[in-house]
Amino acid sequence: MLSIPIIAHPEDVEWFLPPSKSHMIRWIALSSQCKSSTRLSFQGIPGSDVVSMANCMEELGASIEKGPENWVIRGNRDGLHPPKRTLDCGNSATAAKILTAIVACFDSPVSIDGDASLRKRDFAHLISSLRDLGCEVSSEGLPYSITGPISRGWTRIDESVSSQTVSGMVLSSPGFESEVEVEMIGVAVSRWYRELTIEISKDCGWPGSYGKKMSLSAWDVETPENVEIPPEISLLPISILFDKLHGTRSMSGNLTNIPRPIMEAIGLVSLDNKEVDLRDSSDIIAPCAAIMALGRGGEIVGASHARGKESDRISSTVRMLASFGMEASETSAGLSVPGGQDPSTPENVVDCELDHRLAMTAGVLATRVGATLSGYEICRVTHPGFFEMILGHYEGL
Repeated sequence: MLSIPIIAHPEDVEWFLPPSKSHMIRWIALSSQCKSSTRLSFQGIPGSDVVSMANCMEELGASIEKGPENWVIRGNRDGLHPPKRTLDCGNSATAAKILTAIVACFDSPVSIDGDASLRKRDFAHLISSLRDLGCEVSSEGLPYSITGPISRGWTRIDESVSSQTVSGMVLSSPGFESEVEVEMIGVAVSRWYRELTIEISKDCGWPGSYGKKMSLSAWDVETPENVEIPPEISLLPISILFDKLHGTRSMSGNLTNIPRPIMEAIGLVSLDNKEVDLRDSSDIIAPCAAIMALGRGGEIVGASHARGKESDRISSTVRMLASFGMEASETSAGLSVPGGQDPSTPENVVDCELDHRLAMTAGVLATRVGATLSGYEICRVTHPGFFEMILGHYEGL
């Protein structure tokens, strides 16, 4: 547990963002399937989700030199191969789903597992698609064993649940033995992550394109020699919450290339808009709800898929805010948040529910009123230096 005091000098906090795990995981997946080397350069410390992905790709035959400011990735000239042990994806659903699709190209069984939180995540849609394509999967969720190769040519993906299944299929397609037809159904959510997958794949030579019907077949991955990884912009709303609480301007530097869905949501929340649609950015629901509670309040809509995150992020956000004496109520597609609220010191320990974004939001609220958090270490999956950043050299860390 971590007891967080009311910070005396919030103006001294120098906010920084870690490298984007969404970018790094995708670049690691493709660079590991390339026969030349790729240098990923970044600022800050990659989170443990990124490390989990890298460790798993090393088990499949890639070589990754991890330095403090860059990682150099070299694919195996003979191609990827089945691992000798279970692939441990830690807390990362993105890594687990991409890796599941990659190892589905092997003709021998591969076991995949993760931590307690990841074991609760929904893998049913990915598993269903891979079974459509002729793979055997031992169970409906982690841990499971998957045996390929992909031997049949058609599946359907429901994009109203997650973008990770289609990302996994595209990023694993260099290893396909035959052409696969994919039909998209449902109203797509988290479209920016899908678009990121397509953009990075095209940068690596993917000849295909996204559509409601896609044909995927094997292709040669040719990655750039050098890649600059941007900061984890999805954490920007947490710094905005900090500034709302303390009247500071904590984020320095010129932030560019902010994804449109996140920028739109930040703009709506910052302007006290009464409705914020998080269809494409449900990851930021916890800090957005807290910011809205401090302001005029309003409705968060389009976020029903947030129930399938590290926690049921709609319900857990309500519980976390309630711990700080703040009110929000669940709706069918998000949250209803009254405005004009201020946090108060929690009477009990605040449970971070194995959810890194919940933990960071609770940590920032605690800097205003004080609180004790359990499970705060989960922040390391995305931002290993988060609490050191906001608390400095606080001896309680």
